[in-house]
Amino acid sequence: MLELRQLDYFRAVAEYGSISRAAAALHLTQPTLSRQIAQLEKNLGYQLLRRTPGGTKLTVVGEALRAHLLSIFELVDRVPEVLQTASAGGHLVHLGVPSGVPRGWIEDYLAAVAAEAPEIRFAIVEATSEEQRRMLNNGLLDLSLMHTEPPELHAELLFRQRLGCVFREDALPAGQAEIDVTDLAGLRVMAHSSKGEEISLRTAAATTRTEVDWLFRAFSEHSELIAASSRVDAILIGNASARKWFPGWTWVPLSEHRPEHWMRTWAAWAGTDLKYGDLLLRCLRETAREYQADPTYSVAPSPL
Repeated sequence: MLELRQLDYFRAVAEYGSISRAAAALHLTQPTLSRQIAQLEKNLGYQLLRRTPGGTKLTVVGEALRAHLLSIFELVDRVPEVLQTASAGGHLVHLGVPSGVPRGWIEDYLAAVAAEAPEIRFAIVEATSEEQRRMLNNGLLDLSLMHTEPPELHAELLFRQRLGCVFREDALPAGQAEIDVTDLAGLRVMAHSSKGEEISLRTAAATTRTEVDWLFRAFSEHSELIAASSRVDAILIGNASARKWFPGWTWVPLSEHRPEHWMRTWAAWAGTDLKYGDLLLRCLRETAREYQADPTYSVAPSPL
């Protein structure tokens, strides 16, 4: 029989890379922890760890279990919140949100849902599109907003936003209302490495033989600090994120005529039996349409 306690012990050993360090963190003796891990391996019928002079290494099976436990313990951690919501007659929806969603958009969406179904409670999970994709597949999210379309999931395009660049003052293009990738020639530009639109822009720069000094970073809360310490001239980013993370920088949009100059946002979900699904999706579409007056924003056509 599997015990959650033993799985937690294994997680600690995998994290610390050592029986002795994990035992100290768990306030157990080393022999006690070793016996618990040995019992877990016996119950599962697989060797999970290899003892080495420098500590412990995960076997292939152990690595698979470690990855799986990420989902298991996230679900366990949510038990109090789920029970509290259910006891009050509510329904909890775990909603994934990436960076770059227009300011106020999520608040407007939550208000729209609350007006029609006050029993719905949201647990907001901020994560990248790739992290959300994993969480949806593992049942950790009910609904997601993501900037890449997940082919294995249900998805609906909601809206798109123009990409642009925020510029350091002395690197700002003079008198330009919008820019093209060729205007980045010779500049040090910070960008995310995995977003589809940004990959397309780098391809466009290479095709036009535009020499851009690309710097790839994962950035959000400490974006301005990362940019300053890396001495970049510009950051490739959407207007909503620019206003949030770079309030003292000037944002200039890319030309609207190329598809790779737009960052798209999809609604995504894993199953067809999403409770309140019709309501949740309809409110998403309606909230998206409220932002049509923004010239850096474009709403996807309504689904048939």
